[in-house]
Amino acid sequence: MAKKRLEQCRSGRDFVNYATSNGADVRNGKGSHHIVSTDNGSCVVPLHNKDLGKGLRSKIIKTFVVIGLGILLYLWLVA
Repeated sequence: MAKKRLEQCRSGRDFVNYATSNGADVRNGKGSHHIVSTDNGSCVVPLHNKDLGKGLRSKIIKTFVVIGLGILLYLWLVA
């Protein structure tokens, strides 16, 4: 089940499901990584069997916002 908000995503699978539900193209990369693409750019998302670290999650969220898959919340970035 896809997460309704970008900030709720914890694992790589959550990010991929969120991206596909919002109209992005997802293709296989090398190994356990997938490439999420839109007209504005792309992002590599690792699909490991555990939750992603705080820094990597933050980087993926910022990239999703830049390529047009989410709305950046000022309060979320400050916290």
